[in-house]
Amino acid sequence: MVGGPFGALLGAAFGHNLDQGEQKAPEEPDALGDERVRAAFLAAAFQLMGYIAKADGRVSELEIAAARAMMDHLQLNAVQRRAAIDCFTEGKQPGFAADAAIDAFRNACRSRPMLAQRLLDLLLNMAYADGGPPPVTQTRLAAVAERLGIVRLQFEALHTLFRAQRWAQQQSHQTGSDQSHDQRAHSHRPTTAVNSLAQAYTVLGLQRDASPDEIKLAYRRLLKRHHPDKLAAKSVSATELARATEKTRELTAAYERIREARGF
Repeated sequence: MVGGPFGALLGAAFGHNLDQGEQKAPEEPDALGDERVRAAFLAAAFQLMGYIAKADGRVSELEIAAARAMMDHLQLNAVQRRAAIDCFTEGKQPGFAADAAIDAFRNACRSRPMLAQRLLDLLLNMAYADGGPPPVTQTRLAAVAERLGIVRLQFEALHTLFRAQRWAQQQSHQTGSDQSHDQRAHSHRPTTAVNSLAQAYTVLGLQRDASPDEIKLAYRRLLKRHHPDKLAAKSVSATELARATEKTRELTAAYERIREARGF
């Protein structure tokens, strides 16, 4: 990843978007992250978006449009866009070494573990670019998530949140809700702040000495109780669905905080 597209992506002007929901304390000198971390994130993102788009054997116009929209969202300049296109094209190739690309990303971004979730969010957007992803795409997406170090339970929760947000956006369009609300729903990803380990235990209703099995059980039980998909099936109001989605996001953030601190 030295030189080539990686070099062109150094200094990409997407610090604000990349770091949304992951700001460090003001006194830390590197609050927006290292440029090489950003470049590694961006290179892996577009490589893997191409890899996901090609899972069903072809890349549709909608998937290409989604990649271009992401370049706009990340505010890439002309040189960086060309490099991102090269990365996307590389990811589409039959012999693309996805595992090696993911490992390179994890090695470069080990100081920013939450970037794996940001990356997964981009890949979910690509997977759903032209409708519900076929089984082969879902299988590839799950394999990428696992290689990223996102455990199956967490992947399923993040996937559920994504589908719930997507459903809410579709409902908003159908009912003619104001566009500003829809834009907020589109940009609001599972980044709910859990500001301390103590707060994380409180969110899950646990004591600090809870075992890993107890933590996982509590997380599963609470996810099931507040599952947005269940509410969507009952045709609840958009407000109720948004509340359930936010609660699920909070539970996921708390579980991830504890899992990282405890190392399981």
